[in-house]
Amino acid sequence: MKKTSSITVSNGQFILDGKPFFLYSGEIHYFRMPQNLWKKHLQKAKDAGLNTVSFYVPWSWHEYEEGKFDFTGKTHPQRNLVKFLNLAKSMGLYAAARVGPVSNAELTGEGIPDWLLKNYKDIFIQRSGVNNLPHAILLSYLHPTFQSFVGKWYQELLPIISANQIQKDGPVIFVQLCNEIGMIHWLHKASNPAPFVTKLYQDFLREKYPSVDALNRAYGASFESFDHIEQPEGNPEPKTLAIFFDWALFYRRYYALYYETLYKRAKEHGIEVPLSANIPQFYDYDVRGRGVYSPMTTSLFREFSAKAPGTVFGGAYQMRRLDFENFHDISVTTEAVRAISDSGEGSVKAPIICAELQTGILRDRPRLYPSDIDLNLKTSTAHGLNGVNCYMFSSGKNLPEMGCFGTYHDWQAPVGLHGDERPHFQPIKDFGRFIRKWGTSLAETEKVFDTSLGFYLPYFSTEYFSGPWAGSVEWMRHAYFFDGIARLLQIAGYNFSFTDLQRATSESLAEQKSLCVFSLEWMDEKTQNLLADYVRRGGKLFIGPRLPTLDLSGKSCKNLIESLALEPETVSKAERAYWNKLEFIPDFPIQTFKGHAEPLVQTKSHGPCVSFGHSGQGKWVAYGLGLLHNFDYQAEMVRSWMEKLGVRPRIKLDPWDLHGVLRWKDEKGFLFLFNYHDAAKSGTVTVTLDGKGAPVFKKQIHLERRSAGIIPLTLKGKKIVEVR
Repeated sequence: MKKTSSITVSNGQFILDGKPFFLYSGEIHYFRMPQNLWKKHLQKAKDAGLNTVSFYVPWSWHEYEEGKFDFTGKTHPQRNLVKFLNLAKSMGLYAAARVGPVSNAELTGEGIPDWLLKNYKDIFIQRSGVNNLPHAILLSYLHPTFQSFVGKWYQELLPIISANQIQKDGPVIFVQLCNEIGMIHWLHKASNPAPFVTKLYQDFLREKYPSVDALNRAYGASFESFDHIEQPEGNPEPKTLAIFFDWALFYRRYYALYYETLYKRAKEHGIEVPLSANIPQFYDYDVRGRGVYSPMTTSLFREFSAKAPGTVFGGAYQMRRLDFENFHDISVTTEAVRAISDSGEGSVKAPIICAELQTGILRDRPRLYPSDIDLNLKTSTAHGLNGVNCYMFSSGKNLPEMGCFGTYHDWQAPVGLHGDERPHFQPIKDFGRFIRKWGTSLAETEKVFDTSLGFYLPYFSTEYFSGPWAGSVEWMRHAYFFDGIARLLQIAGYNFSFTDLQRATSESLAEQKSLCVFSLEWMDEKTQNLLADYVRRGGKLFIGPRLPTLDLSGKSCKNLIESLALEPETVSKAERAYWNKLEFIPDFPIQTFKGHAEPLVQTKSHGPCVSFGHSGQGKWVAYGLGLLHNFDYQAEMVRSWMEKLGVRPRIKLDPWDLHGVLRWKDEKGFLFLFNYHDAAKSGTVTVTLDGKGAPVFKKQIHLERRSAGIIPLTLKGKKIVEVR
């Protein structure tokens, strides 16, 4: 291994030995295989072109009895973490250590020691309905007892990790703190009702509101003091949304406070390499995994960077089968992560990664195929990641009582337990060759965006809400945001970023030349004013399927629609609508608009339900119908309305249902091309850097079924040319 002095994060990049670095890693669990197989699996990682090996360090495995630790194999050879680190270094591999305290990893008790769970039951919350997973426990992260034992765990483990950092001529270049914080809590809608957490909630409200009278005015309540406020129970509705939304904001603070305790301990123990938090994101449906919850779960990590600057965020892209039906999940999920990754301190801006990119899956069905792995690697990288961890890379076998599903732990990994290569090893190796040649140049580039999706947190903060109203909001955002406007923009050729509307200012929003906002009937006054000002100052706004008329307290607030000079009216029954002589049946109860705007879609009797107009120096398109991709003409509609605003994609593909993403910086970049279909396709791709016609790159292309290609590009004069 080439000796380097340090690794840092800066301007969205890993900087290793002074150069941008693309982290290409594979997950190998030393504790799940005999020690005599370690070298064989590390060699397979080298053969695949990986530069890093990633692994959990399970607390339950190494502190086998309270106060008794083993990291050198004195009680079992598979506990010899020190030897595994030394072996990785000797073979020229860097190491990424995932130090807990929680590992998940299909370990019994999520990797929390059994003695801790049995003897100190106050560290976790017992709720009915939790035991549907063998390893599901609801930890009380900030409970003093749990914090005390975490401190002892880190006190024993982190000096070993610190001594093996790259700054000290060791292999460790990356450390993940805990794993998938809040995952089990979210899955069971289980908040923490402990009195000390309620006290933190009350303190949070004191910080937000100057007085209890101000809080009462916002809530329409009559609390005598902050000390009398309990965490809310029951089902939210529009008139109580301000209460529930503050509660949701509090839990974002609560999880950030927990991560901060780990971050500070890591720093105190001399950890200098980048620190990371892994976000739970994908959800198994049937043959596919979906990321429909990822904007919500990612938003739970929204406050981490303020408490722990430079934190590297990564998710888990477990697509199962990846094809035309769910490829947009990767772009939405990646942009949700990017939106929380900037601490606001400029040079501290961290890269984003995929901490668990599907190269294996837990169960043996559905079967994984090389095309799934190839598409996932390239799609995830195309959308701007600067690191991916192949999870799993190697199979393993649990020792008795180690695994929550028994001893079997094959994970459909590309490398079997005894070192046999499976068919999907090849795309990992092929991508490894690309990274060896182009990794530094790739890490320097950034994804090129055509527009931005306005992310409004109150629509996505329902993780602990219940009842019919919350269920309705979740259904609408799944249908009309995730599989609606976000998917339609993607298949219409528009690559988007995320803009956090509640953190934006007029100045920062003005940097977005166009903004697509999923909106419902309610939106706070400040955000309505921000959007109105954005259009007046020259912005291009695409908004729907409802224009807001209420604030978060359920009170009338029409600042945005008054600025656009529109008066919305809800149509109570299904009605036919017409666009470019096409008759169709709109989804969702229709909202029509009165005003002096240009109609783009009209219902049979009630007037326009999509309108175009001007406000100040800007333009807007308002749509009052549920947009989702059931028919391909819906993508054509969205494309025509965006073009009406003067927004055109930088990549044009013929046929239209191919997909392209451009990463670019200064005078070089990479064009990623994708065919997510089960049939080969030929056509043309045209790239314009400015979106208006110059410089131009044009090429005839052919893509086999479910395949991807990468074309290195450079700028010569006024032309973009392919680098061969």
